[in-house]
Amino acid sequence: MMRMIFAALALLAAPALAAARPDAALLKAATAEAPAVTATLKKLVEIETGTGDADGMAAMGQFLEAALTARGGSVTRQKPTGGVAGDIIVARWKGTGKGKLLLIAHMDTVYQRGALARAPFRVADSPQGSLAFGPGIADDKGGIATILHTLPLLGAKDFAELTVAINTDEERGSLGSGASITELARGQTAVLSFEPTTMPERLTRGTSATNTVIVTIKGKASHAGNSPEAGINALTEAAHIIQATSDLDRGPGNRRFNWTVVEQQRGVRNIIPDSITLTGDLRTADMAQFDAFKAELLDRLKTPSIPGAVVTAEVRVNRPPFTATPASNLLIEAAQEIYGGLGKQFTVTERGGGGTDAGYAALAGVPVIESLGLPGAGYHTTDAEYVYLESVPRRLYLAASLIRRLGR
Repeated sequence: MMRMIFAALALLAAPALAAARPDAALLKAATAEAPAVTATLKKLVEIETGTGDADGMAAMGQFLEAALTARGGSVTRQKPTGGVAGDIIVARWKGTGKGKLLLIAHMDTVYQRGALARAPFRVADSPQGSLAFGPGIADDKGGIATILHTLPLLGAKDFAELTVAINTDEERGSLGSGASITELARGQTAVLSFEPTTMPERLTRGTSATNTVIVTIKGKASHAGNSPEAGINALTEAAHIIQATSDLDRGPGNRRFNWTVVEQQRGVRNIIPDSITLTGDLRTADMAQFDAFKAELLDRLKTPSIPGAVVTAEVRVNRPPFTATPASNLLIEAAQEIYGGLGKQFTVTERGGGGTDAGYAALAGVPVIESLGLPGAGYHTTDAEYVYLESVPRRLYLAASLIRRLGR
């Protein structure tokens, strides 16, 4: 199966040294479809879908089910594992083409309920053109909108089968949906992932594994004024650990590590704290980097700075990394050729610091292309996330062109 897919992709990318002549009819249709994307973005942003928000996921699931059904899809729901809130929305279309394609995006965001009131949807002008702002608008509601408005540009001859899957826990590692994504990807000609990109626009040959680091410090409580020396200050030990591990982050393009959460079991001003938990975010390209980090961390923690403190550590694998295969690189070449026909170019990076569901899709052994959503900035901020609306026509054109080439 993989040999057949690779052969088809080789033919797909064979002319990649020269820009493809644009399909005038498709470009006209994509340009005509583009204004509707802004209205869809507004609807998507105004449904708050922070990961774990059951009400928000239910509302978004209903919206997506209706939107995909209206576009002719046969919609089903899949339950994620581990009690994750919300259903994975899966829609399928049958066609008369040759290729089977899976399009993936996620409905959850990093913003919890109330973020919309602080940063409502708005459109503003900039030197780069119109920008649309809102919580999660780039990551990944722009990806959902791109999928929804690419579908009207396609016909039955453009694919043998087209599947769209939108999950609900990507921002927490897709631990409840990753296995479903891998299973949906099996046997596909290719998987197109609609995570956002930047401006200037980029494609990436890899995304990082997302891993969790948990360090627990046990000390001894005592009166902070009368007898602090009788205690073992877990917070002081935690501060030492943070300082002693600061160099475990290797910088951009390499292994990334940052402490992100500090939790205290019970905090009282006049009591020496006896229990602190540190949680860190670790991004790695492969298991070798993971194993090296774990060994270094455990070595740093083997002797507490405060006698009597007890320090334990866990390094947990969450989402797998994505590394482009030769077949995936052919998809990037095809995208570059398509964009070249529009007088545009991509910057191609080797690996981003973010982790995405491309890692789960790639476990199925099929070609995957990442970052087909809308260009934007300010991901994972409070009120500064936005997308570039001027990019919408060419992003729709790109997605439809890739699907046609792979599916016909």
